[in-house]
Amino acid sequence: MLESTWTALKHHQRIRQIVTVLASFGAQDVLLRLGLGRLLADSPQTDDDPTQGSTPQRVRLALEQLGPTFIKLGQILATRSDILPAPWINELERLHSSAATLTWSDVEAQVLEDLGGELDQVFAEFDREPLAAASIAQVYRARLLSGEAVVVKVQRPGLRRKMTADLQLLESLALLVEENAALAHYQPRQMVRQLARAMLEELDFTEEGQHCDTVAANFAEHPQIVIPRIYWAYSSQRLLVQDFLPSHTPLEREALLEQGLDPSLLARRGAEAFIKMLLEDGLFHGDPHPGNLRAMDDNRVGFIDFGMVGRLDERRRLEVMSFMRAMTEGSTEALVAVLIDWRDEQVRDLSAIEQAAREFMGRHGGQALNMSAMIQDFLELMREYRLLLPADLLVLFKALITADGVLTRLDPQLDLVATARPAINKMLRERFNWKLARRLGLDGLELGSSLLSELPQLTRLLINRLKHGVVDLRLDMPGIERLEKSLRLASTRLSLALLISALLIAFGPQIAAAGPTWQGLSVVGWIAGLATLSALLAFVWSLFKSP
Repeated sequence: MLESTWTALKHHQRIRQIVTVLASFGAQDVLLRLGLGRLLADSPQTDDDPTQGSTPQRVRLALEQLGPTFIKLGQILATRSDILPAPWINELERLHSSAATLTWSDVEAQVLEDLGGELDQVFAEFDREPLAAASIAQVYRARLLSGEAVVVKVQRPGLRRKMTADLQLLESLALLVEENAALAHYQPRQMVRQLARAMLEELDFTEEGQHCDTVAANFAEHPQIVIPRIYWAYSSQRLLVQDFLPSHTPLEREALLEQGLDPSLLARRGAEAFIKMLLEDGLFHGDPHPGNLRAMDDNRVGFIDFGMVGRLDERRRLEVMSFMRAMTEGSTEALVAVLIDWRDEQVRDLSAIEQAAREFMGRHGGQALNMSAMIQDFLELMREYRLLLPADLLVLFKALITADGVLTRLDPQLDLVATARPAINKMLRERFNWKLARRLGLDGLELGSSLLSELPQLTRLLINRLKHGVVDLRLDMPGIERLEKSLRLASTRLSLALLISALLIAFGPQIAAAGPTWQGLSVVGWIAGLATLSALLAFVWSLFKSP
């Protein structure tokens, strides 16, 4: 709490600016809902009419005015269909990262510093008018001394310092929001940390360059997919030099037909490439909007701008495969299993989730699958049951929706899920191959073959119920109390017998030699021997006696 207070004091002017902008757009109610109403105390009054436009629209406009950090925050929130309703998602998706264009004089010093020399030492040509401008960077056309046409991505000067300050402030505000029990469930601090990771990675252009190199290596044997080459000799954290991909624009079906290209082939190749990134490689383009896909000569597809990527480890790829397989086969049980696997907290109402999954399959099963509609419906299901998705899956679903929207504009008949089937079958063959059959044994495979069709679904549901404590396991063992009593009595007798044996071994010789003797043995020894024999007989008899 002390740390958040200090951060608030340190960034007092920025807080005042944020509140002022929100107030100017009439979005004070958002602060009140977040439990941050105390920040409104110092906010200046405004004469603007705050009633124009919906609350989501006014928040979107405020985020745009607050700059790159808040634009990126809005873009991340636009992926959270699991916590925000459709009107908010639709509005936040309109957030753009365009910004006022900086003049060459504003960026020249930083560019020369990053290059380590003058422009003519690296470039034969350099157009000082930017090709595009965004909130993070500006892009310029150029040609290297060796002749290659390139684009040069230049980070806006001073951006890292500003964003770092905003991120510190946002984390402190998230800590305050988390004090509200109703909002703590949505893990605002975790959301801000996700934002921080995404932004800091995007600010390091070497990360984007490495993503390009990795994806290019993954598609080395696929000449129909083009990834720009990075020129590392001239690139750094704030400067990225890469191949310029000549392409046909706009990315619209009719326009491409006029240019002699095949939109359906382009769509299929783009879909296959995206599925390969997703299910085979585990590194995929996180924002495949029309500006980041290129329709090139010979019906090749180019991917650019790998500043935002998604990563899926092997386990997650198998889970995504299970999700897609559940969709294609209409398996309610498989969908329930996926829902629970992606649930961070304990599921308390599994029967309701099962019912929702059946309704979901009823809406989407038995027909051609519309990827965008299906995922949006799925995310609404997650929000309804307060099932928060992991961050990597949110990037995935957002990318799937975006890619599906772009590619179906080229080919309205494209089915992205159907395109994924060969990759899914390949993963199944690799995971469940002949070695598994040999390990299980032919006899085991033959035994109960009629049961195998039902066993996977039943087992999956049973495991899910056990995992989340929704199965009552009752063991009825008659006589267990009597067994417990017998064991306790037997252990007591055994301990006593061991003690007596130890005493006899220790003191037996002395007892046998004490007092008068008869038949070579002392009278005391005869008495001790008879007592021991009697005790032994009594002990043996007690073992067979019912307690």
